[in-house]
Amino acid sequence: MISTFDALVIGAGVIGLSVAFELARRGRSVEVIDSRMSWEGRSSTVAAGMLGPASEAEIADPAMLELQLDSLRRYPDFTADLEAASGQSCGYSADGTLWPARHRDDELQLEHLRQVQRDRGLEAEWLTAAEARKLEPALAPRVIGGLLVPGDHQVDPRRLLAALQRTAQSARCSLHWETRIRRYDEIADGFHVWYEGASIMNFRARNIVIATGAWTDQLKQPPLPPIGMRPVKGQLLRLRGEPLAARVLRTPDVYIVPRADGELVIGATEEEQGWDDRPTAGGVLDQLRYAWEVLPGIYDLELREINVGFRPAVGDHMPVIGRSSHERIIYATGHYRHGILLAPATAWHVANLIEGQDAPDLLRPFAPQRLAAAGTASGEAAK
Repeated sequence: MISTFDALVIGAGVIGLSVAFELARRGRSVEVIDSRMSWEGRSSTVAAGMLGPASEAEIADPAMLELQLDSLRRYPDFTADLEAASGQSCGYSADGTLWPARHRDDELQLEHLRQVQRDRGLEAEWLTAAEARKLEPALAPRVIGGLLVPGDHQVDPRRLLAALQRTAQSARCSLHWETRIRRYDEIADGFHVWYEGASIMNFRARNIVIATGAWTDQLKQPPLPPIGMRPVKGQLLRLRGEPLAARVLRTPDVYIVPRADGELVIGATEEEQGWDDRPTAGGVLDQLRYAWEVLPGIYDLELREINVGFRPAVGDHMPVIGRSSHERIIYATGHYRHGILLAPATAWHVANLIEGQDAPDLLRPFAPQRLAAAGTASGEAAK
């Protein structure tokens, strides 16, 4: 007997596993495969886990902001259900973000951000230096004020992935590392798929979900036209020691994300360096300097890790979510800097597509068809 699954998900990062989790909890059967043996280099594991659409309202496309807010609203239930299913914490917190102002230029920029947030109906509060320091006593003496964004949340991406991976080994879902599609044949109600891992096996899948991130255009099976996907290198630091902050701290140059276990995440660079996975002295120096300007106590913390990952980006830096030219092949990729934030919404809407629903208006700006002119998309990405 050949097993038949409702969906084959290609890619075991946070997006692929979130889609699998959403489908499985709806009673659908899912097979997840990934060509690599670990999460090394993926944006999912290098991400800081900030869930802050309000903090990026100034630079976000209106359609992107709506999708981010939709996903943020889903996060409490998503993580609660995931924790119940996996028995593991996701490190979810709703403590907000504080933007410390180091000087008058920061203050002017934050005043503008505050106005944008108000215009879009988002909550923000200006704090004096004393008020900011009351919230975060370890702030540098140079801080002259700050913008508090209480609606921002955070999650620990590594814990989130661990919980998702546990749920990906259940009665309705299975996960296979170091596995790739060898070939597939289209059949009446989906695909007959041959995949190769420890051995060559086959099954039937009614739908295929492409969740391969920065590696999407390297996918050989199923053969799809390139969409101009490219990697954007990011370097991130992990420190450990005496807790210095209670909530996320951000400036225009750096973000600082505290964890309950004493870890402090500092990030992150954005570099058009292709697949160069080398950490650099300059990237480390800049991040530590900018972080030290607002939180000087980091000087005495232990530098535990320097992580390098690859954000998946197409020409317009917007995610690619929706049906491909083939109705049963669905994209869930290209989330750039927002894969962690957008995981619940992506999973929800992709699951709806697999169940036969039409794409809602919310998803239309992210449809793959906008990248149909692959040459144009690739050309834009190369600029």
